[in-house]
Amino acid sequence: MNDFNTEFQHNKRHIINHFIVRIGIYLCVTVLAPSLGMAQLEIDGSHGDVSYYDSTYLRYDNYTYAKNVKTVLLHPKGWKLGPPVIELNEEGSILELHFDVLDSAMGNYMYTVIHCDHDWTQSDLDVQEYLDGPPEDYLTDYDFSRNTFQKFTHYYLDIPNFNIRITKSGNYLLKVFDSDDREKLILTRRFCVTEDLIKVEAKVKQATMVKQRYSHQEIDFSIIPDQYMITNPYRDLHVVVLQNHSWEMSIDDLEPRFVKEDRLDYDYEGQNAMSGMNEFRLIDISNPRFTGYGVASVKFNQSENHAYLEQDKSRLSKVYLQREDMNGWYFVKNDLFGGEGTVDADYVSTHFSLKQDKAIADGDVYIYGALTDWRIVPHAKMTYNQKSLQYENTLYLKQGLYNYCYAFVYDGEYEPDLMRFEGAHFQTENEYSILVYHRQLGRDFDRLLSFKTIKYPSN
Repeated sequence: MNDFNTEFQHNKRHIINHFIVRIGIYLCVTVLAPSLGMAQLEIDGSHGDVSYYDSTYLRYDNYTYAKNVKTVLLHPKGWKLGPPVIELNEEGSILELHFDVLDSAMGNYMYTVIHCDHDWTQSDLDVQEYLDGPPEDYLTDYDFSRNTFQKFTHYYLDIPNFNIRITKSGNYLLKVFDSDDREKLILTRRFCVTEDLIKVEAKVKQATMVKQRYSHQEIDFSIIPDQYMITNPYRDLHVVVLQNHSWEMSIDDLEPRFVKEDRLDYDYEGQNAMSGMNEFRLIDISNPRFTGYGVASVKFNQSENHAYLEQDKSRLSKVYLQREDMNGWYFVKNDLFGGEGTVDADYVSTHFSLKQDKAIADGDVYIYGALTDWRIVPHAKMTYNQKSLQYENTLYLKQGLYNYCYAFVYDGEYEPDLMRFEGAHFQTENEYSILVYHRQLGRDFDRLLSFKTIKYPSN
């Protein structure tokens, strides 16, 4: 009987302690997390590992780890607004990386490239199987800023280059890190290498489904293998559709609707539709001494450039208005002194404001676009000003032209709502890219057979 009582008391304490722990976890998730603003912590629902939020954790994504690194750009050589895609073994098909390190002595940086499968997990290839050259190399090209109040060192790199050549198609992650402390990551950027082995015929139109008809765009396409052998397209093919070259706006679960003799048909009604969104907002801060487009006033104060933007308003209930944009991207430009924008362009404290009669109780407002790496980040979160009845925030941006929009994130949610302040229209001009990956029988990596881009509207 004594043994029974002893065991009973032990189990009782164990059950009570377990219950207390579960209650504690529940309170943290349901009470503390919303009050802290889950989105501002950059919580990603797909990552349960706590170490993911450590600055030394390698993310297979576009991410800037160092706080003093700004204006990271990766694009085709000579095409500032192009997607980071090159053709395998095509002479002259080169990507160029640019980034600034602020207020810092010259660092010693190295880089490497990592081959990934279609879902951006590292492939099983050894580095010597996809690189011709050393597995990593020093980043040796840099310039110091000129005629700027904000001092910085500008680094640049070509991929591929004299030392490193890529020998396989697919997805790649470019990783830059500190050579003196290899655990200290600087930045990561995604890019693709395609082989152009098949044909893709595509068209974009107003969505077919009634509930999507006035807000969405439908991407219908066919894959024509020609002489390329695809044994089992349902198992071996993976197709991704990107909107405006952003991996945050994509469809990646499409299978062929029909398999015909000479083509694979992806003509769906609904599954292949994406929100048309709205044309992005535009500001021109290429000259900090004059008011460019979208700028109400400029000021120079204590060796800092300031640009106060015109007050933005919600466009949710507005009709569609056609205007040119850069599909959410930006490029560096210096109209003050001319010269080379990469080293002669200064940084500007850019003050955003969004009119709102009262603070929104069930979520937070963020500035969003390529200027935030298409991410919900803490420094882009806006605060409500009770006196001026507006949301406000300041971003430190390099001189240039910028697209952006406002995103709303509900408390406890992860995904941004881009319609809350911007609306969505089927007429909006967008670019769509169709990426076709294939895992050949017996191979341990995904080839990128095609990267097809189509504009809507086409004319």
